[in-house]
Amino acid sequence: MRATGKILLVTLLAVIPVVHLEAAQLTGKFVWAELASDDIAAASRFYGDLFGWTFHEVDGYVTVYNQDEPIAGMFYYPRPKNATGKPRWFGYISVPDVQRTEQSILAAGGKIRAPLHKLPGQEAEAVVFADPEGALFGVAHFATGDPEDYLVETGDWIWIQLLSRNVQKAGEFYQHVANYELVENGQMNGSKQFLLASEGYARAAISAISPKRQDVAPCWMPSLRVDSVSATIAKALQLGGTVLVQPRPDLFAGRAAVITDPTGAAIGIMEWDPQPEVTP
Repeated sequence: MRATGKILLVTLLAVIPVVHLEAAQLTGKFVWAELASDDIAAASRFYGDLFGWTFHEVDGYVTVYNQDEPIAGMFYYPRPKNATGKPRWFGYISVPDVQRTEQSILAAGGKIRAPLHKLPGQEAEAVVFADPEGALFGVAHFATGDPEDYLVETGDWIWIQLLSRNVQKAGEFYQHVANYELVENGQMNGSKQFLLASEGYARAAISAISPKRQDVAPCWMPSLRVDSVSATIAKALQLGGTVLVQPRPDLFAGRAAVITDPTGAAIGIMEWDPQPEVTP
C-alpha cells in the first residue's frame, strides 16, 4: 500500500500542469537605493564598519549587501564644483512600466538625470530623475518582483522621507509617478506633512524644510533600521561621520536621527520595535 501510494503521487504530479506565478509587483514601494559619491572607498569602509554591509564591485558599480541580500548600489560621481554639492543617497520607486512612467514624469515637470538603463547585477531597468525642486529619485522595474511588505532586518531600509519647500506641489507631482494616495499626516515646521500610500501601505513621507534652513536643499532621505540610535551615533562619530539631526522627543519619540558619512552623504537611522503578539 505504501509503494502504491508513492506511485499514485508521482502520477498525479506528472499530470498536474505547472503554474508559473508572476513575481509580486508592489507599485509605489521604494525597492532600491543608490549612493552617488566621489569617494566610494571611504564610503564603503564607513558603512561596512557601521552596519556590517558587504560589497561587490563590477565595472565600477558597487552592489551593497546586508546579510547577503542586495539592498543598494554605489557609483562614482564627481563632486559638483559649487560649494554646496555633496554625495547623496536616493531611492528607486517600483513601477510596472518604466518607459510609460517616464512620459508621465516628464509631463509633470520632472527631468531625466540618467536615461533608461539596466541596474548592474540586477534583473531590472531604471531611469533616474530630478523632481521640479531638484530632488533626485529613480523608478525601476525588477523582473524578479519586489520585496514583500514585512519588517526589515537591522541594517536595511525601513523608511524614506522627502524634504520639500512646497509639500502640496511635491505630493501632487509624485502622484504622477505611482498614482499614490496622498494622505495628510499632521504638521512639521509649520506646514502640512503628507504620506504617499499605495497597496494599503504608507511608502514615504513628504515634510517641509524649515524656512530657517536655507542651507538644506530639497532631497530624499532614506533611513535604515538600527538596534540603537545612540549606539549607532557613537560609532558613526568614531568612524569619521557627523550628526546632522540629533534624537529628540518630537522626532519619532527620540528613536530617529540623521547622520552623514565622512564624504558628507546624509542618511537617516531609526529604531523600530515590532508590535508584541497578543495572546487570546
